[in-house]
Amino acid sequence: MADITVIGGINIDIEGSPFNKLRREDSNPGRISLSYGGVGRNITENIARIGGDVAMVSVIGEDQMGRGAKEELQELGVDVSGVEILAGRNSAMYLSILNEDKDMELAISDMDIVNVITPRFLDKHRELLLGSKAVALDTNLSEETLEYAADILEKTPLFLDPVSVTKAVKARKIIGKFECIKPNVMEAEALSGLKITSEEELRAAGGWFIQQGVKKVFITLNKEGVYYRSPDREGFIRPKDISPVSATGAGDSFSAAILIGMVRGLDIEEIAKIGMAAAQVTMESPGAVNKAISKAEIERRF
Repeated sequence: MADITVIGGINIDIEGSPFNKLRREDSNPGRISLSYGGVGRNITENIARIGGDVAMVSVIGEDQMGRGAKEELQELGVDVSGVEILAGRNSAMYLSILNEDKDMELAISDMDIVNVITPRFLDKHRELLLGSKAVALDTNLSEETLEYAADILEKTPLFLDPVSVTKAVKARKIIGKFECIKPNVMEAEALSGLKITSEEELRAAGGWFIQQGVKKVFITLNKEGVYYRSPDREGFIRPKDISPVSATGAGDSFSAAILIGMVRGLDIEEIAKIGMAAAQVTMESPGAVNKAISKAEIERRF
């Protein structure tokens, strides 16, 4: 069994980046790229490239891109026995538009196929899940599936990537069942119901999550780094100056580093530093996953 199992989406990423200032309601000259994506898949690929032992539970359509995504993970050493191909369905797709600062301006996500990941679907892969040292979930999953996973894996350390503000609220009722979470500020607000406009309010939100039962909280702050909190420690990790090529996928590599840190028993500050290093490596690549990311590269920056 793999040390880490990720339950989440696999999709096809289409990303557009303008050459100049992004103009709405107009055609913008720029560059368009096509790649494999999905929060769960990106986390899985990063774990594999960093040297972690990982499996994935997901679904793809009966199309060339979906099969290619599964094959790439397998070639990286990922256990893909839990990735099922659905006849007559298309793989999920994610369309994003970056602005002139290489930050996401807007996106459209077609993830309906992920709804096939139901409690019954998880039961088919229960042995794989129960044999893991940590299990990651993303909120592309339905509320029912998230709650079921939290119930059957109550003795397994669980990690949550909230994905977006809209989707994060699906996990609000069970947030205390997660060993570790990694929201951004807006997702932390949605999950906690608290407003975060200052460092004091940020610390209060971190404390709220700990009171609910979460053991490790990482609230990402975009260009300002990350705030981390555990029952007995808290602090900030600030990023070094870099010139990002694309911010897409930086959070996914951070999540991958967190999961590896969890199964290796690292303390929360070490995990935060490794996560920041992983995110910086990712931002230096135009893709959602930097193919050059590795354990050695992260250790060098750490």
